[in-house]
Amino acid sequence: MKTRKSHRRFAALFTAGMLLFCACMTAFTVMRGSLDFQREDLNRSLETSYGRERKQQAEYDQVSEELPLTRAELEETQPLADAAAARVTQLKAERKQLRAEKKALEEALKEEEEPHE
Repeated sequence: MKTRKSHRRFAALFTAGMLLFCACMTAFTVMRGSLDFQREDLNRSLETSYGRERKQQAEYDQVSEELPLTRAELEETQPLADAAAARVTQLKAERKQLRAEKKALEEALKEEEEPHE
């Protein structure tokens, strides 16, 4: 009887141990799947960040290469732009002066016509 009782205890302990082991393995599998997903997500984010960094570096290099040419072009065209702006200012002043002369002439013409009436 003792052997039967000890066999039953051993079977019950073995069953409880195996159930506990299965529960732990199930929990481990679920956690491992979650961690694998997070790792893959982080890897994709990292690849995207590296791609963005390479693109920005290429754009920066292109702008750095073109900047001296643009500055030289600006130095070349800036005097022309300044001269054009000065010419516009001069023409506006001339137009203002001519309008004032026109107005004065029109008033003088009006004054000459009024006494004859």
